[in-house]
Amino acid sequence: MGKTLRCWLVAVVLALTGVVWGQAEFASNGHFIYRYHGVNVIEGDSLLLMDDEYRGFDTAKGYAMSMVDGVQTARCETEFITVVKTVQNRNGFAEATWDIDIKGTPRGGKVELCLGIPAYVLDHWPPKRPSIASHEQHGIIHVESFFGDIEFDVNGSSHSWFLDDLRAAEWSKRFRLRVAPDYSKEDGCKVKAVLRIKSTPSTLSAFRTYPLAGHGNRGLRDDVADDGQGGWTDQGTNDLSCFTPGTINAQGVPFAIGDKVIALKGEARPAFPVASPVISLDGVQAERLGFVHTLVWNAAFRETVLVYEVTYADGQVVEIPVRYGMEANDWWNENEPLVARIAWQGDNSEHAVALQHLQWKNPRPDVALKSLRVRSLETPSVPVILGLTALKRGVLTAAQLEALDKIYNDRPRTDVSTDGWYECPIAWLDGIAPGSALDVSFLNDAPAGKHGWLKVAANGHFVFADKPGETVKFWGTNAALYGPYPEKADAPGIARCLARQGVNLLRIHLYAVYRDTLIAEDGSLNPEALDKMEFFIAELKKNGVYIFMDWNDGMLFERLLGKPLPDGGKGAKFAALFNRELIAASKKLAQSLFTHVNPYTSLRMVDDPAVCMYEVTNENSVVMNWGALRERVAAEWCDELEVLWLDWQRRQGIAELLPLPRDFTAVGPTGMRFAAELQRAHLEEMKAYYHSLGGKAPISGTNITFTLGELWSSTNMDYMNDHAYADHPNVSAKPMTYNNGCSVTQAAWQLSIIPSFSRAKIAGKPVVASEWNYCYPNDTRCEGLPFMTAYSSFQDWDALLFYCATGSFDSGRWSRFHDAPGILVHSQQTDPATWGLSQASALAFRRGDIRPSAKVVSLSYGPEAVWANQSIAARMPFLAALARVETTLTPAEADAWPMNAPREQQAKNSLLEAAAKLGVEGVSLERVTGDTGEVVRYPAAGLLVVDTPRSKMVTGRLHTLLDGARQPQDLQIESPSNFATITLSSLSDEPIRSAKRMLLCAVGNARNADTKIEGRFIMDMGRKGPVLAEPVLATIAMPILPGNAPLRVYRLDSLSGERRAEIAVTRADGLERFALDKDTQSIYIELIRE
Repeated sequence: MGKTLRCWLVAVVLALTGVVWGQAEFASNGHFIYRYHGVNVIEGDSLLLMDDEYRGFDTAKGYAMSMVDGVQTARCETEFITVVKTVQNRNGFAEATWDIDIKGTPRGGKVELCLGIPAYVLDHWPPKRPSIASHEQHGIIHVESFFGDIEFDVNGSSHSWFLDDLRAAEWSKRFRLRVAPDYSKEDGCKVKAVLRIKSTPSTLSAFRTYPLAGHGNRGLRDDVADDGQGGWTDQGTNDLSCFTPGTINAQGVPFAIGDKVIALKGEARPAFPVASPVISLDGVQAERLGFVHTLVWNAAFRETVLVYEVTYADGQVVEIPVRYGMEANDWWNENEPLVARIAWQGDNSEHAVALQHLQWKNPRPDVALKSLRVRSLETPSVPVILGLTALKRGVLTAAQLEALDKIYNDRPRTDVSTDGWYECPIAWLDGIAPGSALDVSFLNDAPAGKHGWLKVAANGHFVFADKPGETVKFWGTNAALYGPYPEKADAPGIARCLARQGVNLLRIHLYAVYRDTLIAEDGSLNPEALDKMEFFIAELKKNGVYIFMDWNDGMLFERLLGKPLPDGGKGAKFAALFNRELIAASKKLAQSLFTHVNPYTSLRMVDDPAVCMYEVTNENSVVMNWGALRERVAAEWCDELEVLWLDWQRRQGIAELLPLPRDFTAVGPTGMRFAAELQRAHLEEMKAYYHSLGGKAPISGTNITFTLGELWSSTNMDYMNDHAYADHPNVSAKPMTYNNGCSVTQAAWQLSIIPSFSRAKIAGKPVVASEWNYCYPNDTRCEGLPFMTAYSSFQDWDALLFYCATGSFDSGRWSRFHDAPGILVHSQQTDPATWGLSQASALAFRRGDIRPSAKVVSLSYGPEAVWANQSIAARMPFLAALARVETTLTPAEADAWPMNAPREQQAKNSLLEAAAKLGVEGVSLERVTGDTGEVVRYPAAGLLVVDTPRSKMVTGRLHTLLDGARQPQDLQIESPSNFATITLSSLSDEPIRSAKRMLLCAVGNARNADTKIEGRFIMDMGRKGPVLAEPVLATIAMPILPGNAPLRVYRLDSLSGERRAEIAVTRADGLERFALDKDTQSIYIELIRE
């Protein structure tokens, strides 16, 4: 495979300010393109050698392109012309160069390098404007266009540049930039042309900007969450202080945004005003109005959340409705709504954030506009308005208005074509051939429990009682809803399949929520369901798969209590954290289930070390804000909670008692402490009850650690636990939507879902990620398993449980795979792009192939910080990429780094400072790594590289691997793939350099054949299938080393792992090479040296 690449776009986005300075690139034909906010400013370049009559006879074409360290290079050599040109996007401008060498010839007479500028860019100029020469402008040509001001800096060029108006020329009808050097028929000519382009928002008089800061009620920054003061939406560091006030450009429209915004009432902020002040529009006659706004907290899809009320000078009022998902989105949503566009994107260190731009075409442009008022409809969303601009009537030409419409309406295409994809079934039932390269069950030491009870060692990791010096790691998945109850004919095959995919832990989840599963009508255990569950557990145990057992993840409390629940049981799972009847019901379930003798193991669950860990409650917390208490919990239980709250306040000596708040975080440290104390008491009570039943396995409290109070409430539990999802679809939207976000391309200081688990790490306790996923149908989710495996290993966490094998959108029914094996959200057992990488990930994680960091960052919090929830984890998410992160709760407040890091410090500076303090070398905004150097992410290149002796993983934009410095050792990958994952794993304890048998996985996107997605709307997930996988094209090369037998390569059946065809291997230049092409038709390749 040659080294010619498809063109790719290298965009410079200053994420801290959100200013986009423009993007430059070479198109697939080698032509230079420059865009600013979606506008084509330069549409190609040409280099022409002509005779004395301007007749061309040689031109530069057929460029060969490459990319190294962010610099794109195009090279062309013809009979007379040699040209090497480069383009790169720098911090603040784009730069292009042309190094031209043209031979002398008697035919030659003229040379021109020309760059085309569409007419609409400068169409407001008067006709027949004379050319502008760069030497007259001191090396800089400055022009005002309708969408932005442009500076062409040509300093460093060997010859002058000219800006020509050719609108009147029939053969052109546009503008151009031109270099026309003198040409010698004997010597030809040499030219060095340099062009730096900087674009800024338009200052053209066509636009009237209205600063709204004078009408604002909230600043951009907030210091303390939920204190009723400060700025933004009172969420502490989750604010917009990352935005620098000033003028921004959104789809060609300038907006002047100040240091205050208009934030209006929503359910989460009832104290905010319902409407803005009246804003004078000063009688402007406008073609259209532009608004910059956003929403904080979600509303229902298409629900109207705010209205702009426009009043004309004649008194007529027009309302402009803004609907969630249409004209505006939640500010954490990086995707564009259906109607509005993204105006600005940035990063506040807690999350990527965005503002939206809505244009309204005025139906009466000839009537003066008097005023504007903004009114909230008091939905769950809090509307925030930041910018207002009017496009004046009659200033822009028709061509420019048409271009403005095109810029606003033309959206990036998100359709995915499955043409050329192939069927790729992934096993769920006994499909993997024993002993094949896909069978990694050798990792399991069956039966589960043979080495005694799981314990927590003094080093804070899991060990078995009979092997106290050997840390154990768990790789697993979840079986939810009906998932714990497979048909007995299927259960043995499912257990064998999971073991062969590397699983040694399965979580039994949501097992008592359906009326036909575990809890019978009389409150006893349903014998049929219980028999299926216990048979499944026994089969898993035979195959070395341990069990993680949930407790209160929802249950039929009314059956356990034998009576109806208030308000239909609304909020019963939450109320079971304090209501004595519901606690008794929870204990009844535990006593019935955990002490029942499994007829297939002859052991009670509490006596079986194969059931190796438990959790008290799932995604349930008194501390965390899950919505207004009285709206989500039955009144009777809220009244009971209020009594507990009032009594607690009295015991604290509080004189002015506060009623039950909307949620306890809303009343500051006092509420946090009460909620955490109540939660801690419950968790410890349930732990004690479990022990009273004879339980010996480790048990956790809750899997929610959003606040320091929740960490504190679990300090006496055995291990820590949390959940996180990358690009989880919005399941409340109709149809569902998804963001299609990408982790490897996030800013250097972000780290996808990893910080959710690093915040859960308390020193001395294991960390379990009992739910995590890179969700279908995200198109880059093949990054997920390598990403989670790499950083979890680097952090030395203890158990990773993918969510899930089956659950949620198929109700967990394994049986559906017989006839409908399609991928569903959460139910991703058959997904090549995620679970298809289970073997590679299990090998890397469970064997400890990826070394943990030797460095530790300790986050120390005293009581004051805990109750005020002054966590720094959210604003320093990058720490987990540099070193291991753990939290210590101390008696006194801490003032050492990183606890004393300035709150206002920009995230990118915090990253670089942290790397320096930790002594981690080689860290920049383009390259992020830790002290081991085995896990390296290149954010701008869009690449994650994991390089260890026994496991290698490369995920992201594989074409950027052409920079040799990014290639893993002993493995060279050359691929044009825009996004894919390639892993290479030794199937023995030997390193890859000398391994006799290896498994290579190569996977990109995957979808069901019957999936229907329009833009980011999931019209139909598909279910029937078949599952299709995107081919990954690549040439793989490995070194020929002394003592190694010749490499042989086989394409494997993706379902069974059996060899289907041998792939040719060539040997030259000290390398063995083989190709993955359109005929490979498998994500699995076996490599042997025999």
